[in-house]
Amino acid sequence: KMKMDLTMNDRNNLRFQALYGALVPQIARQVPFTEPEVSCLLLIYYKYSLQNGPTARKITNVQFEKIVIGFQQLYDMDVVDRIVTLITGDRKHVTPMEFIQYMTIIMSSDLERKMEFAYLVYDKFGLGISRELISNAVEKFFPGEDDEVLEMRLDMIEFLILKFDEDQDGIITFDEYKSVVLRQPQLLEFLGPIFPSKEIRQVIAYCTAIYSHIPELASM
Repeated sequence: KMKMDLTMNDRNNLRFQALYGALVPQIARQVPFTEPEVSCLLLIYYKYSLQNGPTARKITNVQFEKIVIGFQQLYDMDVVDRIVTLITGDRKHVTPMEFIQYMTIIMSSDLERKMEFAYLVYDKFGLGISRELISNAVEKFFPGEDDEVLEMRLDMIEFLILKFDEDQDGIITFDEYKSVVLRQPQLLEFLGPIFPSKEIRQVIAYCTAIYSHIPELASM
């Protein structure tokens, strides 16, 4: 029987089939990937799990954090930590389904889904996007402490609040955020990068064999 992965020995190939063979069609019915694509993604997951020992079945949050940084070329650790927390529920391990769900989010071109996820990333405490959260994000755009930088920060904070906080109550709700982004999709990531660029998504699609997403990305 043909091996799933030529870089793994027979034992690991058989163990992968035993662990994930029945899971592949179940997952494929729930996500926008084909069965061969789900198999390839689960192989990546499985190879990471092998680093935790020959009988390990899950990857750790630390490994997943490295995947997020590597796949997305994302170096804002506050955002990375928030993504990891949203995917895992703050547990110490990541399940195969959670890993696949993460891949569907970063590869998605669905604006609605991206808005929902971006807002959750920005809404760190689950209370809405406050002036304090905006201020913390803007501080990263304009590092430094001289008067000119401080003035630029204040101007940007006021601009964003006026733009998004439609009822001026000091909190940007999801509906307010969505209303603005639907009119101006370029403001999806208004408090800093979350999603990989189209170019990086193409690289991810080639490297993970998500071939069904490559024509879609190439035509965007």
